[in-house]
Amino acid sequence: MGLFTDPSGKWSGFTDRTKYVSDFKTELVKDQNGKTRKKVTYHGEWTVLKDTGTATLVKFIAAAVLAVLNGVFLVWTMLTTHASCGSYLVIVPLAAALFPSLYLLYGAAALPYRRQPMRRDQYMHSITRMQRSSLGAGVFELAAILMSFLYRILHSDWTFLTGDRPFLVRIAVTVACCAGILILFRSIDTDEKPNEMYGSEIKTRLF
Repeated sequence: MGLFTDPSGKWSGFTDRTKYVSDFKTELVKDQNGKTRKKVTYHGEWTVLKDTGTATLVKFIAAAVLAVLNGVFLVWTMLTTHASCGSYLVIVPLAAALFPSLYLLYGAAALPYRRQPMRRDQYMHSITRMQRSSLGAGVFELAAILMSFLYRILHSDWTFLTGDRPFLVRIAVTVACCAGILILFRSIDTDEKPNEMYGSEIKTRLF
């Protein structure tokens, strides 16, 4: 299991090397030609979406689009100038929002668009990662908005200069994107099933 692959050798973003290793077992088996090879089997629980129809797929796609928009508007905001852009009060929360926003994109890439059921690591690295990352990014982005107003209070200057309004609009869009992702996933129900129901082979299924 590498930094960029899951136990089956498939790409899964920045995965944890050891967190879910106990869910897998590697065995040496002989194939039809008598050659010894490694066989990875899964022994953890499976997460199953209660609704695997088109509506759920649309929610995943919408969440991925919002994750991309959040990243674009956040970077755009950081590259523009405005009255409070030189203040650490605003720059620090904006910079902090970059990290969960990046993980938000990794989670979007790993969403089970055509995979059902999901292993525990697949679920945690997609849906759960996006839920946590959108919450984290949204909090930091909202803090940047509040800090920009605090900057004005501290400097007793409520005049909106060139770039101020676009800055507030762009950062508000990022907060709205994160809120939208949380709302989308709030309506997605899942069930945990024991390994015996799906077997131990590393596999994927289509919607």
